[in-house]
Amino acid sequence: MEKPALEITAPARKLMDEKGIDSVTFELIEGTVGCCLGVVKEIEPLYRAPADASQYLYFNVEGRHIFISCNIGIVGPLKLTTEGLWRKRLGLSGVTVPLLKDW
Repeated sequence: MEKPALEITAPARKLMDEKGIDSVTFELIEGTVGCCLGVVKEIEPLYRAPADASQYLYFNVEGRHIFISCNIGIVGPLKLTTEGLWRKRLGLSGVTVPLLKDW
């Protein structure tokens, strides 16, 4: 399988420049909700490189280092974007959280 391309949008590039971000890692965060409601999964950006990059897809785009956890499903073209109204953060489109533990 060929590694997909990743595009950085203009707002994401501006946010990275303003905050001095040169590395971002997208992690799959899992948390339990109550005793019987299940597991909540979220893709969270961390503004650093992972300690061990062996379980990540790595992209070097415009001199910026982007790592995507292999636990995150890729469903379309990858774009580094921004999200949030008041507190902006980097986001990633073209991905989904796995529904099954073994996916």
